[in-house]
Amino acid sequence: MKVLSSAALLSAIAVSAVSAETATTPFSDIAGSYAKDAINELVEKGIVNGKGNGKFDPSGKIERQDFAIILAKALGLDVSSTPKSPTFSDVPSDSYAYASVEAAVKAGLIKGQGNGTFGTGSNLSRQDMAVLFVRALGIDAQGKGSILKFSDASSISDYAKDAVAVAVGFGLFNGGTDGKFDPKGGAAREEVALVASRFFDAKEIIDSQTPPSQPDPAPTTPPEPAKPATPTPPATSVPSSSGGSSNSSGGSNGNNGGSTPSQPETSAPAVTLVSSSPLNIGDPIQLISSKVGKVYVVPYAATPTSKTDLESLDDRFKSSVLYANQVTEMQTSSLTAGEYKVYFVDNEGRMSAPSDKIVLQDNPRITLTNEEESSFLLGKEGAVLKDLTDNPSSADRNINDWIQVKWHGKSLDMIYNSTQHNFKVFEDDNRVGTLEVSSESSVISIEPTEDGLHIRANEEANETTKADLRFTLKSYSREEETQQELGHVDLPIHFDFTAPTVTGATYQDGEFIVTLDQDFYQVENFPINIRISYSPSGEFGINNEVRELHDEDFGVLLSEDPKQFTINLTESALNVLPFNENGKFRLVFSGLRDEAGNLSEEEALYVNISNVDPNPTSEGE
Repeated sequence: MKVLSSAALLSAIAVSAVSAETATTPFSDIAGSYAKDAINELVEKGIVNGKGNGKFDPSGKIERQDFAIILAKALGLDVSSTPKSPTFSDVPSDSYAYASVEAAVKAGLIKGQGNGTFGTGSNLSRQDMAVLFVRALGIDAQGKGSILKFSDASSISDYAKDAVAVAVGFGLFNGGTDGKFDPKGGAAREEVALVASRFFDAKEIIDSQTPPSQPDPAPTTPPEPAKPATPTPPATSVPSSSGGSSNSSGGSNGNNGGSTPSQPETSAPAVTLVSSSPLNIGDPIQLISSKVGKVYVVPYAATPTSKTDLESLDDRFKSSVLYANQVTEMQTSSLTAGEYKVYFVDNEGRMSAPSDKIVLQDNPRITLTNEEESSFLLGKEGAVLKDLTDNPSSADRNINDWIQVKWHGKSLDMIYNSTQHNFKVFEDDNRVGTLEVSSESSVISIEPTEDGLHIRANEEANETTKADLRFTLKSYSREEETQQELGHVDLPIHFDFTAPTVTGATYQDGEFIVTLDQDFYQVENFPINIRISYSPSGEFGINNEVRELHDEDFGVLLSEDPKQFTINLTESALNVLPFNENGKFRLVFSGLRDEAGNLSEEEALYVNISNVDPNPTSEGE
């Protein structure tokens, strides 16, 4: 039940409803398949069939009820006896898959979707395929789901997480280049073939570490019990003519004819790597040992010869093995990059041969600085994405405000590369990667400049348009500037084309409190443009006596409220202004900036100076 016959499983990949081809017939539609080698290998062995007309249909999906038939045939389940009432409402007794589904249910392989249905007509998902293959391996997967590193691990159903972790650990599955597992994606025929081929390899590893079971001895007819003999006194040795001696008991093992005592096991333990090298630091080393004991990871150049040598290692290089022939994990977060190997020592102190080489590498990781709330604000004038080594302008964006590249637990420096129009990633003085910025959104244009990347919204964009910026991290070496992708993140763009507007201002005791309709951002070296004038009569016509204040007559202070700021008049200005109850200030603003970089146009407000009025107000021009 627990171990599938690989030939039976693989031969069942083709759905029985289509005509079979001979195993030697090549398929004309697998040249571009990632599973081409696996398919051809299985074709040569005569265990994979096509779908007729020289086709394999590699991208075709397998539905759940058809895979139930595959399982039933592969495992040789009894499909002759079926229950009186169907287990699932969508697999009635007259369904072509009824007997197979019920047989798989009886065998404990299939449990349905939890609501009384099986899911007939639905494609077999990747996570369900993982569950079935791991059950077939006979591996105890409980508790393994906590090691999953996929970015969509939370999307894997709880019942499947442990099995997915074990299946990935055995190399049956890989995630996508985007770091996702796609648990609910439909399993394609080519994928089933590839995973099945890998399943066979994993089974061989497990079988090689598991002693073959011994058949029970054939029953024999017990001998007739001997008649009790009359007790006799112990025999004495009588010298022989040859001078030798004899023992009347006739036994030489000293147990008076009893059974031979069992001998302690003396076979050397073995350890086999499940993880594929290289690994990133932080990813566990997965292995299988033939016995219970302790496992040790040591530098590849080291040559320990005994348990004593291994025990002298620091605890971070050791891990206990509680179960034989099951996946054990060694954590690598405290190790440094380099080459390692693994030894195993059983409870009797016997030491295994070393494992294959394990290469640990510490690739940089790319993350958003605020995963849940990060978005790139883009206004009318666009924004220049740069590293801000120079004085910032109102349109500048610091790439470090949205993106982090982490290595050894710290954020790395990113410097704009004006030649390649990307960002060079440094750890101290060592370049370790390249960050590229792109977008597949048609409403976005990215124009390289000498100082950074000018990101603009095209004319068709509006404040409800959806778009993203993609940041792709690639490895770096002197021989080849950009190598494989190490990861990427997509940063949503939020369009904001509305500049801030002053909604009101009040004055009292030399201080104005100015209120805006949205958050206000003042950029260093780009102050707000403010002009202030005062009229004793409250009129600002040509013939009225109007006093103009200069920049040195007032100062601007930001408030804790991002929608407000204050303007304070100097003592000297207050001393020369002819205040009276009819007097008014005229405030003219421009260049108010919001977070998206939108700048306000010129607007004026008139502010009553009367402190007698309990609700001094302002009125717009």
